[in-house]
Amino acid sequence: MTDLTTRYAPQAQGLPGYELEYILCALEWILEQEDINFRGRPPALQKRLDAELQSAGVRVPPGREGSQLAMVLLLQVAKGRYPVEAMLEASLDVLPIKRGRRTL
Repeated sequence: MTDLTTRYAPQAQGLPGYELEYILCALEWILEQEDINFRGRPPALQKRLDAELQSAGVRVPPGREGSQLAMVLLLQVAKGRYPVEAMLEASLDVLPIKRGRRTL
């Protein structure tokens, strides 16, 4: 982790929020949780995720299929997409949407 924080420290300098090491550790935990909980996904969504990751040059290691969705969301946000929009496209529940539908 130290190599990553040293390498990307200049790009993260001055950004609001948590320190880069904290963010990277949290991302690692989230991705591992997604892999552990993964039980499959619709073929069309899997094909879309594979294409997005391939176009970004990301190789998915064996057994890491669950975290693919989170990685694609992160890539889309890095490209400038609004996070809630990316989450909705991925069919993830977003709290404000539930409030709007009065399902809370």
